[in-house]
Amino acid sequence: MKTLMIFLLANIVLYAHPHIFIDIYPKLNIQDTKVTSLSLEWKFDQMTSSVLIMDYDKNKDNKFSKNEIALMKRNTIKLFKDHNYYLKIRENDRYVEIEKLDNFVATIDKAGRLVYSFDLICSFEVKDSMLMFYDKGYYISFMLKKTFVAPLNKNINFNIRKVDNGTYFGYAMLIKDII
Repeated sequence: MKTLMIFLLANIVLYAHPHIFIDIYPKLNIQDTKVTSLSLEWKFDQMTSSVLIMDYDKNKDNKFSKNEIALMKRNTIKLFKDHNYYLKIRENDRYVEIEKLDNFVATIDKAGRLVYSFDLICSFEVKDSMLMFYDKGYYISFMLKKTFVAPLNKNINFNIRKVDNGTYFGYAMLIKDII
């Protein structure tokens, strides 16, 4: 019985790890005291980038045409939406709804990494809000660092915090106020 239990636990641990690693670069678009949208840049890890570039760069020119981007968008938007864009936005004690994804672009950076750039249309007060990036399924691991955020949001007082509740792991951007 003990051997069976160890075997089952080992298999759970083996399957419960991320396969995709994404560095997140968020920019808050602010009007007065409200965020009107988030501009996000997701930089994928080298392995995932290689696979997705091979799948979507049909003419193998190391850049994406409008048609290749449209195909990538069609294949990923539903997944993003089904997972609420892997983002939870909290304003004080309420969660904010993301209205839609806009301006989706895919590029390949100088290091050969796939980069998704897009805007999420939403509205919330800047003061005392929080953005939490995570994947409940633990298939995707997101990395958010102060060095990713600060250059894009010079007018915001914020902190970055790791979130690990035992079921999933992520990062939270705790926004205090506009400077």
